[in-house]
Amino acid sequence: MFGSQFVLSAAQINTLAADLAPLGQQPGVRLALLLDLSGQEIVYIDSYGGLLIPSIAALAAGDMMATQEVGRLLGGSRNCNLIIQEHEELMILIARLGDGLLLMLATERSVPLGWARLALKRTSTRILEVVGNTTLSLAAPAPAMAMDAEFETDFAAQLNSIW
Repeated sequence: MFGSQFVLSAAQINTLAADLAPLGQQPGVRLALLLDLSGQEIVYIDSYGGLLIPSIAALAAGDMMATQEVGRLLGGSRNCNLIIQEHEELMILIARLGDGLLLMLATERSVPLGWARLALKRTSTRILEVVGNTTLSLAAPAPAMAMDAEFETDFAAQLNSIW
């Protein structure tokens, strides 16, 4: 898999984990996950425990890349900033932060969508402050599509395991 473009210090990672902790303590929140576009988890809060975080991170990154490509094929830009999935039991939001990070929030359906979006926005702002990279901004262009054979194989294996 291609490497992450981010190098974070232990202090930054600890701060990011502390910033996600309040989300994980909210009623109805199942997962708060910060990852990069390569599908590498950076920090997460798994409120219920036992989730397959590496698989979830890889699939979330793939979801964002696929959504961006669908938008491009339909004549839009490749800058997708938010994906909202509404399932029977839960709601999943995946937000792009800058040009290389994603923040995912999974909640029970009883959690208001407005609260979830506001929580993502506030947490995203804080994460970008902690990362401190001036090239990261909410309006930054999407990175060039780059997938190697290992990513494609891993992604295909994850999809096959679902079916």
